[in-house]
Amino acid sequence: MSLRPDRGGWHAIYRELPTFFAVGASDLILFSRQLATFLKVGVPITDAIRLLRSGTRSGAFKSALDDVNGDLDDGESFSVAISHHPNIFNELYVDMVRAAEYSGNLDKVLLQVATYLQRQDTAMKKLRSAMIYPAIILTLAFVVCAVLIVFVLPNFVSLFREFHADLPLPTRVLIAAGAFAQAWRVQIVIGAAVLGVAVFLFLQSRPGRVAWDHTLIRLPVIGTIVVFAIIERFTRTLSTMLRAGIPISQTFDVAIASAGNVRYRRGLESVRNRMSSGDGFSEPLAATGLFPPMVIRMVRVGEETGTLDQSLEQIADFLAEEMDYKVRNMIALMEPSLVIAVGGAVGFVAVSVILPMYGLLRAVH
Repeated sequence: MSLRPDRGGWHAIYRELPTFFAVGASDLILFSRQLATFLKVGVPITDAIRLLRSGTRSGAFKSALDDVNGDLDDGESFSVAISHHPNIFNELYVDMVRAAEYSGNLDKVLLQVATYLQRQDTAMKKLRSAMIYPAIILTLAFVVCAVLIVFVLPNFVSLFREFHADLPLPTRVLIAAGAFAQAWRVQIVIGAAVLGVAVFLFLQSRPGRVAWDHTLIRLPVIGTIVVFAIIERFTRTLSTMLRAGIPISQTFDVAIASAGNVRYRRGLESVRNRMSSGDGFSEPLAATGLFPPMVIRMVRVGEETGTLDQSLEQIADFLAEEMDYKVRNMIALMEPSLVIAVGGAVGFVAVSVILPMYGLLRAVH
Protein backbone atom coordinates (compact mmCIF):
# COMPACT_ATOMS: atom_id res chain seq x y z
CA MET A 1 0.00 0.00 0.00
CA SER A 2 1.32 3.45 -0.91
CA LEU A 3 2.19 5.85 1.90
CA ARG A 4 2.00 8.82 -0.43
CA PRO A 5 -0.90 11.23 -0.02
CA ASP A 6 -3.75 10.89 -2.47
CA ARG A 7 -3.04 13.16 -5.42
CA GLY A 8 -6.60 14.21 -6.13
CA GLY A 9 -7.78 17.78 -5.84
CA TRP A 10 -5.51 20.24 -7.62
CA HIS A 11 -3.30 17.46 -9.02
CA ALA A 12 -6.29 15.82 -10.67
CA ILE A 13 -7.47 19.18 -12.01
CA TYR A 14 -3.98 20.01 -13.30
CA ARG A 15 -3.87 16.80 -15.34
CA GLU A 16 -7.02 17.88 -17.15
CA LEU A 17 -5.91 21.46 -17.79
CA PRO A 18 -5.87 22.56 -21.45
CA THR A 19 -2.68 23.03 -23.42
CA PHE A 20 -2.56 26.71 -22.38
CA PHE A 21 -0.76 25.46 -19.29
CA ALA A 22 1.34 22.85 -21.11
CA VAL A 23 5.10 22.71 -20.76
CA GLY A 24 7.05 24.33 -23.59
CA ALA A 25 8.86 22.20 -26.16
CA SER A 26 12.24 23.65 -25.13
CA ASP A 27 11.69 22.49 -21.51
CA LEU A 28 10.89 18.94 -22.61
CA ILE A 29 13.80 18.81 -25.06
CA LEU A 30 16.27 19.98 -22.41
CA PHE A 31 14.84 17.55 -19.85
CA SER A 32 15.15 14.61 -22.26
CA ARG A 33 18.76 15.41 -23.18
CA GLN A 34 19.86 15.96 -19.59
CA LEU A 35 18.06 12.85 -18.32
CA ALA A 36 19.79 10.79 -21.03
CA THR A 37 23.16 12.16 -19.88
CA PHE A 38 22.48 11.33 -16.22
CA LEU A 39 21.33 7.80 -17.07
CA LYS A 40 24.36 7.20 -19.30
CA VAL A 41 26.76 7.93 -16.42
CA GLY A 42 24.81 5.70 -14.03
CA VAL A 43 22.74 8.17 -11.97
CA PRO A 44 19.51 6.50 -10.70
CA ILE A 45 16.47 7.80 -12.55
CA THR A 46 14.71 9.13 -9.43
CA ASP A 47 17.82 11.09 -8.42
CA ALA A 48 18.22 12.39 -11.97
CA ILE A 49 14.60 13.56 -12.14
CA ARG A 50 14.93 15.21 -8.73
CA LEU A 51 18.01 17.12 -9.90
CA LEU A 52 16.33 18.18 -13.14
CA ARG A 53 13.20 19.18 -11.27
CA SER A 54 15.18 21.65 -9.16
CA GLY A 55 16.62 23.24 -12.31
CA THR A 56 13.41 23.88 -14.22
CA ARG A 57 11.58 27.21 -13.98
CA SER A 58 8.18 25.86 -15.05
CA GLY A 59 5.83 25.32 -12.14
CA ALA A 60 3.70 22.94 -14.20
CA PHE A 61 6.75 20.85 -15.09
CA LYS A 62 7.95 20.76 -11.47
CA SER A 63 4.55 19.49 -10.35
CA ALA A 64 4.54 16.82 -13.06
CA LEU A 65 8.07 15.65 -12.20
CA ASP A 66 7.10 15.42 -8.53
CA ASP A 67 4.24 13.15 -9.57
CA VAL A 68 6.51 11.06 -11.81
CA ASN A 69 9.06 10.55 -9.05
CA GLY A 70 6.27 9.63 -6.63
CA ASP A 71 4.96 7.02 -9.06
CA LEU A 72 8.49 5.63 -9.50
CA ASP A 73 8.82 5.35 -5.72
CA ASP A 74 5.54 3.41 -5.72
CA GLY A 75 7.06 0.88 -8.10
CA GLU A 76 5.62 2.05 -11.40
CA SER A 77 7.78 2.05 -14.52
CA PHE A 78 8.95 5.34 -16.03
CA SER A 79 6.69 4.91 -19.07
CA VAL A 80 3.61 4.38 -16.89
CA ALA A 81 4.55 7.32 -14.64
CA ILE A 82 4.87 9.79 -17.52
CA SER A 83 1.72 8.45 -19.22
CA HIS A 84 -0.27 10.11 -16.41
CA HIS A 85 0.69 13.47 -17.92
CA PRO A 86 -0.40 13.39 -21.59
CA ASN A 87 -0.33 17.20 -21.82
CA ILE A 88 3.45 17.01 -21.40
CA PHE A 89 4.52 13.52 -22.53
CA ASN A 90 2.60 12.61 -25.68
CA GLU A 91 1.85 9.11 -26.93
CA LEU A 92 5.00 8.92 -29.04
CA TYR A 93 7.16 9.84 -26.04
CA VAL A 94 5.49 7.23 -23.83
CA ASP A 95 5.64 4.46 -26.46
CA MET A 96 9.32 5.06 -27.17
CA VAL A 97 10.19 5.05 -23.47
CA ARG A 98 8.20 1.83 -23.03
CA ALA A 99 10.11 0.17 -25.88
CA ALA A 100 13.42 1.40 -24.44
CA GLU A 101 12.59 -0.09 -21.03
CA TYR A 102 12.30 -3.51 -22.67
CA SER A 103 15.49 -3.13 -24.72
CA GLY A 104 17.53 -1.46 -21.96
CA ASN A 105 18.70 1.55 -23.98
CA LEU A 106 16.65 4.32 -22.37
CA ASP A 107 19.46 6.88 -22.57
CA LYS A 108 19.83 6.45 -26.35
CA VAL A 109 16.09 6.55 -26.96
CA LEU A 110 15.72 9.72 -24.88
CA LEU A 111 18.32 11.38 -27.12
CA GLN A 112 16.36 10.23 -30.19
CA VAL A 113 13.17 11.69 -28.71
CA ALA A 114 14.95 14.97 -27.92
CA THR A 115 16.28 15.20 -31.49
CA TYR A 116 12.81 14.46 -32.87
CA LEU A 117 11.19 17.12 -30.67
CA GLN A 118 13.89 19.65 -31.59
CA ARG A 119 13.31 19.15 -35.31
CA GLN A 120 9.53 19.37 -34.93
CA ASP A 121 9.85 22.54 -32.86
CA THR A 122 12.18 24.10 -35.45
CA ALA A 123 9.78 23.24 -38.28
CA MET A 124 6.82 24.76 -36.43
CA LYS A 125 8.76 27.94 -35.66
CA LYS A 126 9.60 28.34 -39.35
CA LEU A 127 5.94 27.96 -40.30
CA ARG A 128 4.87 30.45 -37.63
CA SER A 129 7.49 32.97 -38.76
CA ALA A 130 6.14 32.73 -42.30
CA MET A 131 2.64 33.58 -41.04
CA ILE A 132 3.61 36.21 -38.46
CA TYR A 133 5.55 38.51 -40.80
CA PRO A 134 2.66 39.43 -43.13
CA ALA A 135 0.27 39.59 -40.17
CA ILE A 136 2.45 42.21 -38.44
CA ILE A 137 2.83 44.29 -41.61
CA LEU A 138 -0.91 44.24 -42.34
CA THR A 139 -1.77 45.08 -38.72
CA LEU A 140 0.58 48.07 -38.73
CA ALA A 141 -0.90 49.28 -42.02
CA PHE A 142 -4.41 48.97 -40.60
CA VAL A 143 -3.44 50.93 -37.47
CA VAL A 144 -1.82 53.73 -39.51
CA CYS A 145 -4.85 54.03 -41.80
CA ALA A 146 -7.26 53.94 -38.85
CA VAL A 147 -5.35 56.72 -37.05
CA LEU A 148 -5.39 58.92 -40.16
CA ILE A 149 -9.09 58.32 -40.80
CA VAL A 150 -10.39 58.53 -37.22
CA PHE A 151 -8.11 61.16 -35.67
CA VAL A 152 -6.41 63.22 -38.39
CA LEU A 153 -9.04 63.60 -41.10
CA PRO A 154 -11.94 64.76 -38.83
CA ASN A 155 -9.82 67.70 -37.62
CA PHE A 156 -9.82 69.12 -41.15
CA VAL A 157 -13.47 68.47 -41.96
CA SER A 158 -14.81 71.53 -40.09
CA LEU A 159 -12.21 73.76 -41.77
CA PHE A 160 -13.12 72.40 -45.19
CA ARG A 161 -16.79 73.12 -44.58
CA GLU A 162 -16.13 76.60 -43.12
CA PHE A 163 -14.31 77.72 -46.26
CA HIS A 164 -16.66 75.79 -48.57
CA ALA A 165 -13.68 73.99 -50.06
CA ASP A 166 -14.44 71.31 -52.63
CA LEU A 167 -13.44 67.89 -51.37
CA PRO A 168 -11.95 65.37 -53.79
CA LEU A 169 -13.61 61.97 -54.18
CA PRO A 170 -11.03 59.99 -52.11
CA THR A 171 -11.53 62.37 -49.19
CA ARG A 172 -15.33 62.13 -49.40
CA VAL A 173 -15.08 58.33 -49.42
CA LEU A 174 -12.88 58.30 -46.32
CA ILE A 175 -15.08 60.83 -44.51
CA ALA A 176 -18.14 58.68 -45.25
CA ALA A 177 -16.31 55.57 -44.06
CA GLY A 178 -15.21 57.29 -40.86
CA ALA A 179 -18.73 58.63 -40.21
CA PHE A 180 -20.21 55.18 -40.76
CA ALA A 181 -17.69 53.60 -38.37
CA GLN A 182 -18.43 56.25 -35.72
CA ALA A 183 -22.21 55.91 -36.04
CA TRP A 184 -22.24 52.10 -36.03
CA ARG A 185 -19.15 51.39 -33.93
CA VAL A 186 -21.02 49.38 -31.27
CA GLN A 187 -22.79 47.24 -33.85
CA ILE A 188 -19.55 46.74 -35.78
CA VAL A 189 -17.67 45.59 -32.67
CA ILE A 190 -20.49 43.25 -31.62
CA GLY A 191 -20.84 41.89 -35.16
CA ALA A 192 -17.09 41.28 -35.44
CA ALA A 193 -17.06 39.52 -32.06
CA VAL A 194 -20.06 37.33 -32.97
CA LEU A 195 -18.51 36.48 -36.34
CA GLY A 196 -15.18 35.64 -34.69
CA VAL A 197 -16.83 33.35 -32.13
CA ALA A 198 -18.94 31.69 -34.84
CA VAL A 199 -15.88 31.03 -37.02
CA PHE A 200 -13.95 29.69 -34.01
CA LEU A 201 -16.78 27.33 -33.01
CA PHE A 202 -17.18 26.17 -36.61
CA LEU A 203 -13.47 25.39 -36.90
CA GLN A 204 -13.65 23.46 -33.62
CA SER A 205 -16.43 21.25 -34.99
CA ARG A 206 -15.67 18.17 -37.09
CA PRO A 207 -17.17 19.57 -40.34
CA GLY A 208 -15.31 22.84 -39.79
CA ARG A 209 -12.03 21.06 -39.14
CA VAL A 210 -12.47 18.93 -42.26
CA ALA A 211 -13.29 21.99 -44.38
CA TRP A 212 -10.31 23.93 -42.99
CA ASP A 213 -7.86 21.06 -43.50
CA HIS A 214 -9.03 20.48 -47.08
CA THR A 215 -8.79 24.21 -47.85
CA LEU A 216 -5.40 24.67 -46.22
CA ILE A 217 -3.57 22.14 -48.39
CA ARG A 218 -5.09 23.67 -51.55
CA LEU A 219 -3.95 27.23 -50.91
CA PRO A 220 -1.37 28.55 -53.40
CA VAL A 221 2.22 28.52 -52.09
CA ILE A 222 1.20 27.97 -48.45
CA GLY A 223 -0.57 24.70 -49.34
CA THR A 224 2.66 23.11 -50.57
CA ILE A 225 4.47 24.12 -47.39
CA VAL A 226 1.68 22.67 -45.25
CA VAL A 227 1.73 19.38 -47.20
CA PHE A 228 5.51 19.12 -46.79
CA ALA A 229 5.13 19.80 -43.06
CA ILE A 230 2.49 17.05 -42.71
CA ILE A 231 4.54 14.44 -44.57
CA GLU A 232 7.76 15.47 -42.78
CA ARG A 233 6.05 15.08 -39.41
CA PHE A 234 4.57 11.69 -40.33
CA THR A 235 7.79 10.22 -41.74
CA ARG A 236 9.90 11.65 -38.90
CA THR A 237 7.57 10.17 -36.27
CA LEU A 238 7.49 6.77 -37.95
CA SER A 239 11.26 6.72 -38.46
CA THR A 240 12.00 7.73 -34.86
CA MET A 241 9.76 5.01 -33.43
CA LEU A 242 11.09 2.32 -35.80
CA ARG A 243 14.67 3.19 -34.82
CA ALA A 244 13.65 2.74 -31.19
CA GLY A 245 12.72 -0.86 -32.00
CA ILE A 246 8.93 -0.47 -32.00
CA PRO A 247 7.20 -2.61 -34.69
CA ILE A 248 5.46 -0.65 -37.43
CA SER A 249 2.11 -2.20 -36.50
CA GLN A 250 2.38 -0.52 -33.08
CA THR A 251 3.77 2.78 -34.31
CA PHE A 252 1.35 3.54 -37.11
CA ASP A 253 -1.51 4.95 -35.02
CA VAL A 254 0.86 7.40 -33.32
CA ALA A 255 2.32 8.40 -36.69
CA ILE A 256 -1.18 8.92 -38.11
CA ALA A 257 -2.09 11.19 -35.19
CA SER A 258 1.08 13.22 -35.77
CA ALA A 259 -0.07 14.09 -39.31
CA GLY A 260 -2.76 16.35 -37.87
CA ASN A 261 -4.57 17.05 -41.16
CA VAL A 262 -7.92 15.22 -41.39
CA ARG A 263 -7.52 14.32 -45.06
CA TYR A 264 -4.08 12.81 -44.51
CA ARG A 265 -5.23 10.98 -41.40
CA ARG A 266 -8.06 9.35 -43.34
CA GLY A 267 -5.69 8.37 -46.13
CA LEU A 268 -3.19 6.90 -43.68
CA GLU A 269 -5.94 4.99 -41.90
CA SER A 270 -6.69 3.27 -45.22
CA VAL A 271 -2.96 2.50 -45.54
CA ARG A 272 -2.98 0.93 -42.06
CA ASN A 273 -6.02 -1.20 -42.92
CA ARG A 274 -4.41 -2.48 -46.13
CA MET A 275 -1.15 -3.18 -44.31
CA SER A 276 -3.10 -5.30 -41.83
CA SER A 277 -4.33 -7.32 -44.83
CA GLY A 278 -0.74 -7.93 -45.97
CA ASP A 279 -0.51 -5.35 -48.78
CA GLY A 280 2.81 -3.90 -47.67
CA PHE A 281 3.46 -0.20 -47.10
CA SER A 282 4.53 1.55 -50.32
CA GLU A 283 1.62 0.40 -52.53
CA PRO A 284 -1.19 1.46 -50.15
CA LEU A 285 0.70 4.72 -49.59
CA ALA A 286 0.79 5.38 -53.34
CA ALA A 287 -2.91 4.54 -53.66
CA THR A 288 -3.89 7.47 -51.41
CA GLY A 289 -2.65 9.98 -54.00
CA LEU A 290 -1.47 12.22 -51.15
CA PHE A 291 2.28 11.59 -51.33
CA PRO A 292 4.79 12.77 -53.96
CA PRO A 293 6.36 10.07 -56.21
CA MET A 294 9.76 10.71 -54.59
CA VAL A 295 8.36 9.72 -51.19
CA ILE A 296 6.78 6.55 -52.61
CA ARG A 297 10.02 5.54 -54.36
CA MET A 298 12.14 5.99 -51.23
CA VAL A 299 9.62 4.10 -49.09
CA ARG A 300 9.62 1.25 -51.62
CA VAL A 301 13.43 1.09 -51.59
CA GLY A 302 13.50 1.06 -47.79
CA GLU A 303 10.82 -1.62 -47.71
CA GLU A 304 12.70 -3.85 -50.16
CA THR A 305 16.13 -3.42 -48.54
CA GLY A 306 14.99 -3.61 -44.91
CA THR A 307 16.09 -0.03 -44.19
CA LEU A 308 12.68 1.60 -43.91
CA ASP A 309 13.64 3.63 -40.84
CA GLN A 310 16.61 5.14 -42.69
CA SER A 311 14.56 5.86 -45.82
CA LEU A 312 11.87 7.59 -43.76
CA GLU A 313 14.49 9.68 -41.98
CA GLN A 314 16.01 10.72 -45.32
CA ILE A 315 12.56 11.70 -46.58
CA ALA A 316 11.94 13.78 -43.46
CA ASP A 317 15.33 15.51 -43.74
CA PHE A 318 14.78 16.28 -47.43
CA LEU A 319 11.29 17.68 -46.83
CA ALA A 320 12.53 19.77 -43.90
CA GLU A 321 15.14 21.38 -46.18
CA GLU A 322 12.59 21.90 -48.95
CA MET A 323 10.14 23.43 -46.50
CA ASP A 324 12.81 25.80 -45.20
CA TYR A 325 13.65 26.85 -48.77
CA LYS A 326 10.00 27.39 -49.70
CA VAL A 327 9.30 29.42 -46.55
CA ARG A 328 12.27 31.70 -47.27
CA ASN A 329 11.20 31.95 -50.90
CA MET A 330 7.63 32.81 -49.93
CA ILE A 331 8.77 35.55 -47.56
CA ALA A 332 11.06 36.96 -50.26
CA LEU A 333 8.14 37.05 -52.72
CA MET A 334 5.72 38.47 -50.17
CA GLU A 335 7.93 41.38 -49.13
CA PRO A 336 7.60 43.44 -52.35
CA SER A 337 3.91 42.51 -52.69
CA LEU A 338 3.18 43.62 -49.14
CA VAL A 339 5.18 46.81 -49.59
CA ILE A 340 3.18 47.68 -52.73
CA ALA A 341 -0.18 46.80 -51.15
CA VAL A 342 0.50 48.55 -47.85
CA GLY A 343 2.10 51.53 -49.57
CA GLY A 344 -0.91 51.85 -51.85
CA ALA A 345 -3.39 51.74 -48.95
CA VAL A 346 -1.46 54.17 -46.76
CA GLY A 347 -0.73 56.39 -49.76
CA PHE A 348 -4.42 56.54 -50.67
CA VAL A 349 -5.31 57.63 -47.13
CA ALA A 350 -2.44 60.14 -47.01
CA VAL A 351 -3.40 61.66 -50.37
CA SER A 352 -7.01 61.87 -49.23
CA VAL A 353 -5.85 63.95 -46.27
CA ILE A 354 -3.30 66.11 -48.13
CA LEU A 355 -5.29 66.99 -51.28
CA PRO A 356 -8.00 68.97 -49.43
CA MET A 357 -5.28 70.98 -47.69
CA TYR A 358 -4.21 72.39 -51.07
CA GLY A 359 -7.85 73.13 -51.85
CA LEU A 360 -8.17 74.87 -48.50
CA LEU A 361 -5.12 77.04 -49.21
CA ARG A 362 -6.60 78.07 -52.57
CA ALA A 363 -9.91 78.91 -50.88
CA VAL A 364 -8.14 81.07 -48.29
CA HIS A 365 -6.23 82.98 -50.97
